Amino acid sequence: MDHPEPTADVLVSFSLADGRRFAGPISRHHVVHQALDRLLPAELLTAHHVRITMPNGDLIFPDMWLYEIIDHYGCADFLLEARPLDKQNAEFTNFGFDHLALATTDRAACRRFFGDGLRMKIVRDDEHLLVLTTGVNALFFFEARPGMPLSDGLPSRIHHLGFVVDNLEAAHAHLAKTCPEYVSHFTLLERVERLSLYGTIELGGVRFLIQLSQIKPAYRGLRPETARVVNEFYDYAARDYGIRLA
Repeated sequence: MDHPEPTADVLVSFSLADGRRFAGPISRHHVVHQALDRLLPAELLTAHHVRITMPNGDLIFPDMWLYEIIDHYGCADFLLEARPLDKQNAEFTNFGFDHLALATTDRAACRRFFGDGLRMKIVRDDEHLLVLTTGVNALFFFEARPGMPLSDGLPSRIHHLGFVVDNLEAAHAHLAKTCPEYVSHFTLLERVERLSLYGTIELGGVRFLIQLSQIKPAYRGLRPETARVVNEFYDYAARDYGIRLA
């Protein structure tokens, strides 16, 4: 797909039911989230449930491209609902890890290592976001540069990422062949429930460890009460991530 020049600005507006309107020029090549950050006052960007729609009622998502919206609808005049978050004290359940988002200066290296090397499925790959997944869990990679939403412009710092494979030695051989920058001396550590291998990788200014584990047969699978929570997760591998307008 041919993308417009990033310097081409368009008028973006957010109108609230109380008559307030926030508008200004934004690059066509930005996502809606960047327009929110640029145009809305701080009190609406903090502790609010924000919902964005077109005048016809179509829901607009923060990671959609402005140029696709304009090409599809003919404008970027949004209706905005901004409801303060409920401050009630209530119980909740943590169902576990869903995704990890990182900022990097070299997304191509991340794509090659996690996609080609670790064989994660790529479900989104454009200028805004790279998403790779094994199904229940996903990795999000953003560009580490100033001006991006929810980013200080610096590469992320993490300790290690852990993956489970069905054949640890085969995974090690594949990584040694396809991603020689993944440094591991194949010190296989044995624990009660698993065999583990650690290696070091540096991707786009982010240096961390990757742990690969092979679970021993007696410890594989989830208890019924644990397996139940899987039904609360989104299957990232079911479709491309995000909405792209033709």
